Amino acid sequence: MEAGERDENLARQEEEAEALAAIYGDDFSSRVGDAGTVWEIRVPLGDPDDDPTDAPRTLHTRDGTPAPAHLIARVVPIESYPSSTPPLLEVHPPNALTHDRMDECIGAMDEAYRDGGHGEVCVFAFVTRLREMAETWVEQDRPGARDGDEDGDVDDAGREEGEAGAHTWDPDALEAELAALAIERSAYEESAHDSASTPGAWTEESLERSIVTGVPFTEKKSTFQGYLLSNVRSVAQVEAMLRALRRNTRIAKCSHLMAAWRIRVSGTPGDADDACTWAQDHDEDGEAGAGKGMSHLLRVTKAADVCVVVARWFGGIHLGPARFSIINNCARDMLDAGGHIEHQGKGKGR
Repeated sequence: MEAGERDENLARQEEEAEALAAIYGDDFSSRVGDAGTVWEIRVPLGDPDDDPTDAPRTLHTRDGTPAPAHLIARVVPIESYPSSTPPLLEVHPPNALTHDRMDECIGAMDEAYRDGGHGEVCVFAFVTRLREMAETWVEQDRPGARDGDEDGDVDDAGREEGEAGAHTWDPDALEAELAALAIERSAYEESAHDSASTPGAWTEESLERSIVTGVPFTEKKSTFQGYLLSNVRSVAQVEAMLRALRRNTRIAKCSHLMAAWRIRVSGTPGDADDACTWAQDHDEDGEAGAGKGMSHLLRVTKAADVCVVVARWFGGIHLGPARFSIINNCARDMLDAGGHIEHQGKGKGR
């Protein structure tokens, strides 16, 4: 490995560690051991908001002992990560999981690295999947678990995907709505290029015309669509964007409208990120974990003065942890198309 690639990997690992610390707080730690830098992320076994006295843990452990309250994902970001390989992974305590579930954990890291795209950091995506799997395992092993949950997709879907049942899924109606959305896309994009370059006074009408709409796509009957607003100067504009999207009757019917934004409050585009002050946050709209993932994406891509939104129309089939990769990829595509992602060897196309 060339020295330049090694240095770039180290810089990206340091950035990722900062983002993970911001996301997970006390559940994240970093230390230097014999194997080099080691990150540890604590992952609850089940819903951390559950009262353990109400529903005692019944997870099937390898040796039949009571399951611990948490797993520890021990991640070693080796020198070839993220440019060419995923990080090394250990899950502790080892006996907390059956052999097949431990294999599933290891596979989840490889999938997170692969799905994120070659050379991209993947620890947040992996931890998100691990949290989802842990919740599913607890639900699967709970006495009297409901029949029909063959793949254990009860996780947060009990809230995020199940709530979508309030809207009866009509494939013909959704197809017609998405066709109309695709037609509107060209009009949105044309007006966005006209107004996005002028950071002066704005109105809700001019801001609405500046929203760029992505192409809708479907995964296992759930439909996703991205939206992007560039040159965002205030949280008030973020709120106006979300209001504008929800005024669209089709978007108003979506199951979740997830958003993340990152706005430079002080500093200039030439300054380092840590020399600027940022207004950055997210709105998960009931899809727990998705907004954090999108916010993490904005940090690691160094996107600035932007709000990205992903809408999901639930189609009746649970996607499990894969939905977070789909949401992040949708958001990344919008950022890339809008010129908000730095590519190696190239400047930011703003």
